Amino acid sequence: MDKLKKAPKVWAVVVFLILFSVAVTWKMNNYTVLVVNMALINMITAYGLSIMLGMCGQLVFSGVAFMGIGAYITANLCSGRLGFYLPGYAAVFVSVALTGLIAWVAGVLFLRLKNSFCTFATLGFVQVLYVLFLNYEPAFGGPKGIPEIRTLSVGGFVFDSYKKWYFLLLGVVLLIAFLVERIRRTNLGRSLASIRDNEIAAQSLGVNIYRTRVIAFVIAGAFAGLSGSLLAQHNRFISGDQFSFAKSTTIVIMSMLGGINSTPGIFVGALIVTFLPEVLRGLDKYLMLIYGFAVIIMMIFMPMGIGGAVADFLKNMRRKHKIKS
Repeated sequence: MDKLKKAPKVWAVVVFLILFSVAVTWKMNNYTVLVVNMALINMITAYGLSIMLGMCGQLVFSGVAFMGIGAYITANLCSGRLGFYLPGYAAVFVSVALTGLIAWVAGVLFLRLKNSFCTFATLGFVQVLYVLFLNYEPAFGGPKGIPEIRTLSVGGFVFDSYKKWYFLLLGVVLLIAFLVERIRRTNLGRSLASIRDNEIAAQSLGVNIYRTRVIAFVIAGAFAGLSGSLLAQHNRFISGDQFSFAKSTTIVIMSMLGGINSTPGIFVGALIVTFLPEVLRGLDKYLMLIYGFAVIIMMIFMPMGIGGAVADFLKNMRRKHKIKS
């Protein structure tokens, strides 16, 4: 019965993605496809945040920092700055592995702190790395960044256009979304949910709170590293101002707007937040103010984001249908 209930939802998602892909590849110009690609790259980091905030209940800002680490590892490996070139797909694997390792070290330190103290520690982590990215030339190129990064190629197929990148990024996002949904249904996901709801009860049931949070933090960091690695090869240029605190705030807003516990919602939230600066191009100076008001309104009327609001609406419709029948 559960599979039958899920079938219409799956088909709705498939139809939406087909129509969306047709619109991107047929109707949209190169610049619009570029913006869509940036949204897809941001989604990967946002899904990592959904594990930490949605499943675990711990707000962290470190996603952008790990995104920068993954981007700079790939940039160094694919630009020849180290005296050699690594194939793009190999650079992705190395970046994800090293970023995950760094996330493990950071998580071991940060997650000893409780709640808001951990949040502020990750905020400081973002600021420290931002300064390093902008000023330390040997590893990060300083203010000039790292140019001439080779684009990704697999088996002779070169991703040399935004539309080719779109299909790759969409596939990666769908894979990440699938993994996030699977995690929700595993022992790890249930342990994270129990920690979020009641730490004392979770501990009494044998859940190792500290270790479980560290695992979630490493997964989120690896997702962000993947996002940064793809960003470096997509743009073929990386600079420190792409990984500022403002960007980390944007990632948080994407997750909250879409719904921290809604996998399809984050997809929609990332698209909206990425396209919003394009729609409000004349109001760049007031963008953070607009974001602030939007978050306040959303917390009042849609505390679980767009995904939560849609889920509640569908539940109410089914309840009314059952009452009538």
